[in-house]
Order: sequence, then structure tokens, then C-alpha cells
Amino acid sequence: MISYVLFGEKGSAKKGSTLDYPKPGKKDYLLIFLSRPGREEIDKVAYDFKFDKKPINNFAKEFHSRRFITVPFQFVMRSVFLENGKVDFTNLLFVLTPQCLIVASSKESRYYDELVDNLFEEFRKTKVRSIGHILCNFLQEDVDENYEVLGKIEEQIKNIEFKAALFETESRVKVEDIMYLKSQLYKLSRQFWATTRVISLIRMGVAQVSIDTESIRLLGDVHETFLHQIDVAAAQKEMLSDTLTVYATGVNNRLAIISNDLNMVMKRLAAYGLILLIPTLISGIFGMNFSVIPFAQYDWGFYAVTGSTLALMAAIFFYAKKNDWL
Repeated sequence: MISYVLFGEKGSAKKGSTLDYPKPGKKDYLLIFLSRPGREEIDKVAYDFKFDKKPINNFAKEFHSRRFITVPFQFVMRSVFLENGKVDFTNLLFVLTPQCLIVASSKESRYYDELVDNLFEEFRKTKVRSIGHILCNFLQEDVDENYEVLGKIEEQIKNIEFKAALFETESRVKVEDIMYLKSQLYKLSRQFWATTRVISLIRMGVAQVSIDTESIRLLGDVHETFLHQIDVAAAQKEMLSDTLTVYATGVNNRLAIISNDLNMVMKRLAAYGLILLIPTLISGIFGMNFSVIPFAQYDWGFYAVTGSTLALMAAIFFYAKKNDWL
């Protein structure tokens, strides 16, 4: 899928979605956006703007931001965005020519379609100063989305913290959720850092395209924003480590409670066993097969032994109750 925006020298803007895009004049600039570009689209754009097709054929397989030693300047940026409330990743390939910025996405997304529409609306009454001006605005829109992603992750961290603090059966924390978020933050930090390196190279003039002074300053703002987001991701990793500590403490507390409950059960069983031992012992003694058994010759003997047994059982019961065994 292809879409384009042509920026005129007087501040006008024209957009479309066809391979028959207009060629920019001497003072015009063109933005071409490709979503999951097909062979026909790649061949057409590469032929018109004379760039190496190898990076655009393989950029979807990259795991982090990097630049390619090509003319015109090409670099790939691993980007993150929210799609339907979920965090999603894509690779963006940028090709910078003096009058055209080509951006290819490894997957189709509504977010980048809206981003291109936003750039069109933004530049309808603003004169484009250079191709760097378009690049800066594209990157600024994209880097601002990172805060939305980091906000979503922080919301998930707080939810896990709440569950870890409660540590109830119905809200038990899964350790794999914590480790997954930690892995996501490590990936974000790496890709932010790799992107700052590419932006630094563009500011140094490695891209070999005309970038006005104001756009270089705006690239500096984008660079600083990425550095701030690296700090935010680091702070969230510390939050996750604290959450893991809270979770471990909750597990230990739960085990301590279970152990204490088990001890109470064992004490109760021991107390009941002691109480039941008395009648068992006495009945066993008086049940022995001897010719002479104490109190057997008296009519009240049975009642005396039974009453004594019950009295001993009651005494042990109250003693256990007093000492909180029961």
C-alpha cells in the first residue's frame, strides 16, 4: 500500500494513494509512505529515486535501528506504537533524497496512516523548508507516541503492583507477566538508544542532504526526547524490580501464614490426641485379662473409673484451652 504527500513551494499540500505519484519540482518536496511494500512498489520507487533496493527488501528482519552505507542515505528505525490499546512494533525504513523522503513500514497500521494524514494537515499552510523539515515532523510525531506506550506499560506495572500488594488468591500475580514487561522495557531502551545514534549522524551531515538550521535544532529536540524516554524506561524497570521484591515478600508472608496455620492444626491434633489418650489408656488397663481387677467386685466400680476418666479428660481439655492449644 502506498500513499504520498506533495508539498508545494508556496505552502500547499496534495496527497494521494497511487503509484502514479507526481515528481517534485525544484522547490517542491515529496513524502512517500509504503505499508508492507510489494515488489512492484519497491521497483517503481527505487527506479524513480535511484537507491539501493537491498535495505528495503530486508529491513523487516532488523531487530534494532541502524543506518546503511548507501547513497542516498538510508536507515531503519525500530518503532513502537499503540494499536487498539495494545503495544505493537514495526520497522521503519527511511530513504533521504534532496527532495523526497521515502518511509516504508514492515506492517500495515492505522496509526501510521493517521500520522501521514496529520503531516498533510500540518503542512497545508506551512512552507516546507527542506526535506529535513518533513523528517523532523515525522520523527517528532513518532517519538511522541512513545510516551503513550510508556504510559500504557506504567499502567500495567501499577496493576501488577496492586495485585502483588494484595496477594489474594483471586488476584495472584504471574511472574511471567513481570518478566515480559521487563523484557519489553529492555527492548525499548535498546531501540531508543540505537535511534539516537542515527539521529546524531544526520545532525552531523552524514545524510548528505540539505537540512536547514531550524530542522537541525528540531532534530536535537527529538534526540533529547529519546534520551528522556530512555530514562523513563529505566525508572520503570526499577519499578518492576521493586514489584518483584514486593511479590517475593508477599510469597514469604503467605508461606509464613501457611506454616503458622499448620502449626496451629498440629497443636490442636496433639491436644485432642492427649485427651483421647486418657480413656484409651484406662480402658486398656482395665480391659486386661486378669483374675483380679481393681473395683471390679464393687457395683460402683465402673462408675468410679468412668467418672475419673471423664474428669481427667476435662482437666486436660481446660488446660489445653488455657494454653491456646485448642
